[in-house]
Formats: sequence, structure tokens, C-alpha cells
Amino acid sequence: MSRTTKVALLAGASALTLTGASFADNPTEDRISELEATVATLKAELAGDNNWLTEQRADEIRGLVHDVLADADTRASLLQSGMSAGYDDGFMVGSADGAFSMRINGQMQARYIWNQTDSMGTDGDRNGFENSRTKLMFSGNVGGPEWMYYVEGDFSRSGGGFGLDDAWIGYDVGNGWKVVLGQYKVPLQREFLVHSSNQLAIERSNVSYLSNGGRTQGIMFDYGSDQFHFMGSWNDGAAGANTPWSTFDTEYAITARIEALLSGNWDQFTTFTSPMGSEQGVMVGGGIHYQKGEYGTVAGPETETTIVTGDVSFEFDGANIFASVNYTDTDTGAATDPSPLGFVVQGGYYFTDTIEGYLRYEYNDPDATAVEDLSLITVGFNAYYTDNVKFSADFGYGLEAVTGSSDITGWRDDVGTDDGQWVIRTQMQLVF
Repeated sequence: MSRTTKVALLAGASALTLTGASFADNPTEDRISELEATVATLKAELAGDNNWLTEQRADEIRGLVHDVLADADTRASLLQSGMSAGYDDGFMVGSADGAFSMRINGQMQARYIWNQTDSMGTDGDRNGFENSRTKLMFSGNVGGPEWMYYVEGDFSRSGGGFGLDDAWIGYDVGNGWKVVLGQYKVPLQREFLVHSSNQLAIERSNVSYLSNGGRTQGIMFDYGSDQFHFMGSWNDGAAGANTPWSTFDTEYAITARIEALLSGNWDQFTTFTSPMGSEQGVMVGGGIHYQKGEYGTVAGPETETTIVTGDVSFEFDGANIFASVNYTDTDTGAATDPSPLGFVVQGGYYFTDTIEGYLRYEYNDPDATAVEDLSLITVGFNAYYTDNVKFSADFGYGLEAVTGSSDITGWRDDVGTDDGQWVIRTQMQLVF
């Protein structure tokens, strides 16, 4: 019987008792005694219910206190062990002695692109939105500060599938040397080595994509000092990422890059921008990559490819300049092997603390018959809302028919020799 029902019965019984006592013409003593007994029984049951409710509340309070104390014990245990967690250029967790750590970073780039060219006939205008990059990065150390790791993955802008970009294990040998084993960017071209989140324009140049070597698998030796930085790699060749050992691609490949810091500090050259108040810095660098095709991949001599690149970077108080040249020689044994040559010049200037304008020119001679030279100019701006959020917009124009373009840049290869292709790009980037 519910508590509400019991209260109703008690009220009814009390009323009947009073009513029975008030009618002098029906003084039924037995009836009155029966009703009084019922009232007494209901009062006793209600008193029991109150005790039950009191015990239930007490149990609930005891359970809550137990949970709070357990949580406090857990937190005290973490504090006693020195476990640290927070945000430091990424979400961090690590042990007190520094032997174990993990930093989690992310990057999102959402773009709108409008491309127009007269060479496509009825498909001259094309526009739309895309998530150009959606990346997750994990880095840290295991078992001590000398053992390092880095994993980077990207959700494809076409289909959304998750793919592996970088995955390497590093060991700090000491005296400026470290060894890296796994999958990483070919240590060749500065524009490609600078992370996609730290570019000056919305996207790298087409010239960069023609000759950067992409990602590969192998072993790399890295040396750094106050003025010099060297990277040397024995690897599976350009675009050799995410392949098993038995892949029929290259016989061998080697890559080397050296950089010299003439002024400033190394950290400022992890990006292409230079905000107001930055230290002046100058860095020069160069790299070379050589690979030979797997024996038996062609009927004649195996294809040999050599890529040479050089660059110079200037960082000022609120301004920056970057220039690079890239040369590729492909030897297949034929008399007409192409040797493309390209260069990029770009610069940025801060008009305010948060608004940066930029200008870029890129050129590439494909060294091929009946193929137009690539000649593009881009002008745009960046608006920095915080250190982690940036909006960018730019306009690009093709001075010649576009050839050798990369789709992620927003350009399309022209059909024929018509020039005048243009592209408008906007991007919102968020990193953590």
C-alpha cells in the first residue's frame, strides 16, 4: 500500500470517527472502537514509512560521500605520483620524472574555392566547399626523454577515410644527434617541410608539389647546433609512404639537406610568418635527393631521378620573404628526358597586429615539348583571431596556361594554351 493511500485512509477513518461521534441518534460504540483501531494501525504504518525514508536518504548521502572520497583519493594519488596534465602547445599528459609524455594536437582547414577557366568549354566555372585537412597528431617520449615518437594522420578530403601521414620513432644520441626510423617527409624542400598549418598562403605552391618528394619510409640521421642543421636519409624514394618492404618501386634512394642560421633562432623558421615584434632572422638551406628505380621495372635502364633545391628565408619585425629554386633531372635513357626547373618567391607584411597581407609568384619550366610554362601570381591576407584560429582569403591568376597543377591548390590544368585562369580561395583554420 502506498504512502499516499495510507494517508487517504487515515483521513477518511478520522472523518468517520468524528462523524460517528457527532450523531447522537446512532451511538454505535462497537463501530467507533473499530474505526479508532484502524486509525491507530495506519498511524503506526506511516511512522514506519517515515523511518524507511529517513534510512534511504541516509544511504544515499553515505553513497555520495563515498564517491566523493574515492575521487579525492584518486586525485591525491595522481598528485602524489606527480602526474601532470594540461595544455602546452597541445593537450599534455606526462609523468613527474619526464620519462613518459604525450602531446595531442589537431588541425582543421575548411575552404571555399571558386575556379574559372575558359579552356574547359562548358565547365569553365567550378566552385564548392571542402574540408581540406582534418589532422590529428600525437607526440612525446617513452621510457626517458631520449626516446621520442611522432604520429600524424589525416582524414581524407575525398571520402573521409583516415590515412597515415607520419609515424616514426626517434632516439636522441646526444651531442646534437638523433636517429629517426619510420615514415616521414623526405628531408629535401623547405616549403614542404614547414607544416601545412604554418604556411603563409592558404596552400603550398604548385611548384612545391611538383618537386618536394612527398613522404617516404626509411632511416634518417639528424644533427642540430646553434648555427647548422643537417638531415640525411636512406629511404624508399619519393612518394614511398605506406608501402610494404616488397613493393616494386626503387632500388635505393638517398636524401640530404643542410641549413645554416645566419641570424635569429631556429624556432622562428618553423613557420613562414613573422608577427610584429619578431626578432630579425636569416636562414639559407639546400637539399638533394637521388633515387634509382627497382631493377627490372623497365625493359631498358632503370629510371634515375635527381632533385636539387635551394632556398633563403628572411624574417623581420612584422614582415617576411622566402625564395626557393627547384630542379629535377629524370634519366630514363631517352634523348628527350625532361629536366623541369621552377622557383617560388613570396613575402608577407603585417598591416596591424592581426592582419597580414601576402604576395607570391611561382614559375615552372616543364622542359617538355608543347607544354606551357607554369606562371602564377597570388595575392591575399590572413586575419589572426587568436594564436589558434586564422581566416585567410586570396586571389590567384594564371599568366600562362596552367600545367602541372595540384588539385588541393585550387588550380586545374588548362586544355590548350589559353591563359587567364583564376581562382578565389577562402579558408578558416583552427589548430590545437
